[in-house]
Parts: sequence; structure tokens; C-alpha cells
Amino acid sequence: MTVIGGKELARKLSQLPDRIKMNVDRANRQSGDELVRTAKVLIPVGDDVHGDGHERDKINATQNADGSVLVDFGPKSKVIEGERGPRPFVNPALAVTRKRHGARAKRAVNKSVKELFNG
Repeated sequence: MTVIGGKELARKLSQLPDRIKMNVDRANRQSGDELVRTAKVLIPVGDDVHGDGHERDKINATQNADGSVLVDFGPKSKVIEGERGPRPFVNPALAVTRKRHGARAKRAVNKSVKELFNG
């Protein structure tokens, strides 16, 4: 039994992982940048750890070769109260952006499939 258009479908499906990786990597970068912006808004400005007055500038994101994004929250993100004290701006920033990040990644996968099969 032969399937009409089976080879074309197989060719398109073989292209799908690369297209998904490209779009999801872009979505991860956007989510990382959004997380950095949110953390910069939430960071307390009062006590300066190193005395240079630039705590917001120390929060940055780096995209790795595998598409993941590493966010460095700077020296104020360290736990300073007891063994496992609160992180007053890291955890809220993660909580606020978690749902949007998941939705953005899901949209990136859907976009990849639509681009591949619709033109």
C-alpha cells in the first residue's frame, strides 16, 4: 500500500526538529530578557553589596549554544538570611514570568509546524 504524498510528508517532518529548535531558541532568549527586565524592576535598591551603586547593571542573561538562557541575578541574589532565607526579587521574578515562558515556548512550536506545512 502506498500513501499519496508520503515522501513529501516525510521530508517535511524531517525538517521539523531544526525549525522547532530555531523558534524555541528565539522564544527562550525573549523569556530570558523578560526575566532580566522583571528582576531589574524588583531588585531592592537600598543596601549596595559592593558599594558601587550598580546592582541593577549586574543582572544579565547569556544564551548558551544549546539554546538555554543562563540568568545571573548578581550578588544580591545570594541567600543572606539563615541557611535558606528568602530571595526578595529572584523568586517573584521567576514566578511572574513562568507562565508566560511556557506559553511562549508552546506558541513557538505551533508556529514551527504551521510554517512548515502552510508555506
